[in-house]
Amino acid sequence: MEPLTPAKRLTAIAAGIVLAAGAGVAIYREVTRQPLAKLVRADLPLLELTVKLRDSANQDLDAANSLVGSNDEVPAGDERCPALVGGDTGSASAVDVSVKRPADCPKRAAWYVRKHPVAFTLYFNQGEAFLQWWDQQAEVQRLLDNRFVKGLFFGLLQSLHVKAEQLNLQGIQGDFLLQVLRDAVGANAELHYDMAHGSQGWVIGYSRSASRFADQAMPALAGVLASSGYRVGKLPEPILEARIGLQKLFVTEYDGRIYLAQSLEALLNVLDSIAPEAGGGDAPLSLVLRSEAFVAHLLPVMAGAESYPIRWDFALTGAEPGWLSLPAASWQRQLHPRLFDGVVASMPHDAFAGFAASLALPPDLTGDDWRKLAAAGPSANPPGPEPAGIGVVWDFSPDDPAGAVGVVVANPGQPQASPAYAQYLKNPDLGAECAGGSLFLAASSANLLTRMKDACNKQSLSPLDWQRGAEKQRLQDAQLLAFVNPATAARELFLAGGAGANQDANEFAPRWQQDYEAAKAAMRRDGDKLFANLPLLSYAGRVADNASGARLQGKLVAQAVAAAAD
Repeated sequence: MEPLTPAKRLTAIAAGIVLAAGAGVAIYREVTRQPLAKLVRADLPLLELTVKLRDSANQDLDAANSLVGSNDEVPAGDERCPALVGGDTGSASAVDVSVKRPADCPKRAAWYVRKHPVAFTLYFNQGEAFLQWWDQQAEVQRLLDNRFVKGLFFGLLQSLHVKAEQLNLQGIQGDFLLQVLRDAVGANAELHYDMAHGSQGWVIGYSRSASRFADQAMPALAGVLASSGYRVGKLPEPILEARIGLQKLFVTEYDGRIYLAQSLEALLNVLDSIAPEAGGGDAPLSLVLRSEAFVAHLLPVMAGAESYPIRWDFALTGAEPGWLSLPAASWQRQLHPRLFDGVVASMPHDAFAGFAASLALPPDLTGDDWRKLAAAGPSANPPGPEPAGIGVVWDFSPDDPAGAVGVVVANPGQPQASPAYAQYLKNPDLGAECAGGSLFLAASSANLLTRMKDACNKQSLSPLDWQRGAEKQRLQDAQLLAFVNPATAARELFLAGGAGANQDANEFAPRWQQDYEAAKAAMRRDGDKLFANLPLLSYAGRVADNASGARLQGKLVAQAVAAAAD
């Protein structure tokens, strides 16, 4: 063997030192990465929970296979030690602190959790790529600096910018919670929304091993910021409760992932309902909407399954947001070759959301036909070659602040079929026909029905008029289309509580009223500028085959629209 030269010997020694240092750092991180329970301070009050699961009708559910639920009897109380009850009880969401209990009473409570499918999850498949894109979006930064956004999300934004120095966290500097969230996004984060728990239904989970900040953040949360905690029998780690600024947080660790939640009930529901995805998608960002959270009883009939996830993949490049994917389902076999134009033409161009499919709904279905459909699902016979379609519109307005839903049914082969569809309406005044009877329109409010009739009669714009008709051919060639207009929902939220009402405040009105109306007008102007820059998300496509389902290509559509004739 040839002896090593001094240069080669130095190179080998240097390489050995580098490898040893790298291995030492890895071993150190593993040794110092203590489980959450080891980081909790000794005097932290912990409450043992017996979690009882309930459905939306407040009926108890079997928890034999649940990760968090229990079939045990709830802890009983007595005169000296009253029973503790919390969670989704209808009367309170936390233990009543006014109930005085001696210090030696059992620290146990019954906690009720409403079990419900998690509505949607935002998957940060490539977190670092998303953060780079986010930081380069000047328009997004202007959006966040808007007075309306700052006012609407005051509590969250205030909490995000609470400094670690204000929290007395040694060795950490800067906006503590903002650092935690950015770190989570870069560590395969999954942001869940549990609609059963409303505004407190947000839960984020991320990989602890992929996190760069967890070794600092977790000791700070568990050892300094946590004010109390909970133990759930089947969970290996406690759930800690902390407050940062105006934001209350619930923190735990399970199966190598850290979870941060706005409410204990949402956290337990997410842990019990959603397993982390194995591997990220090809797109930097994906949104999965779970249909069973909205229309559970319809899915076994139309999709042949108890669940039907709809996935949006966002490319975050150019004017194309990505793809909308629909799993294969039996209803897709009944799609006609193309949509009937009138279905899309009857949708108001500025509605909040819409969906259309080239399905035919015969007007002569009998009770037996409906029962057969409910039992066996859609027919296996192929549809005819003629255009067909049904559409659904979701809209907001000052008259319908909770939202209204409209339905469009096309039946060009039987233009006198409207009375047959009208029989399904509880209020016949909320139905109408259009296009010589080829279209039947229905809505849950008179205002939306009027908007749909105006669009159908070309007295107002529809999606076919987007960008002076540039999108018309793409929508006409599709079997399926969907669109969402975030500006519509944001404007309704902005105007909620009376901001949209413009009461006259003349020169004889009190000064405070004049100032109040002037402030409202200024906020409306700010809002209009803000919403005018938000694009619509439009998706259209066809079913490739019965096994692959459908992929709808997305487009960003500018808010500024004008009729082609203009």
